[in-house]
Amino acid sequence: MDFVAVAAGHYHSLGLKADGSIVAWGRNNYGQCAVPAPNMNFVAIAGGAEHSLALKADGSIVAWGRNNLGQCDVPTPNTGFAAVAGGGYHSLGLKRLHPRGDMNCDGAPDLR
Repeated sequence: MDFVAVAAGHYHSLGLKADGSIVAWGRNNYGQCAVPAPNMNFVAIAGGAEHSLALKADGSIVAWGRNNLGQCDVPTPNTGFAAVAGGGYHSLGLKRLHPRGDMNCDGAPDLR
């Protein structure tokens, strides 16, 4: 397997392959290892406590797994993202709206 990136969640791991697909393994009690179809055209990955997210080549974000605090609710419009990051109970997406960049954060408001 030709991995180009790896990411870790609380008890799960993600690997981004050179072909743009994702391999996930570990604890899957909330579906955090069940990569949604179509599993292709990904360019970045991130893991949260019990959720996962990934950036597609078209600038959209896909998030899956536990969503009890909105950590998998991708803001609309789901376009123009340049990077993703996962926290314990939140997710981050960096959007290039302006030369300086803007950031969107979703998840537990008391942890921001």
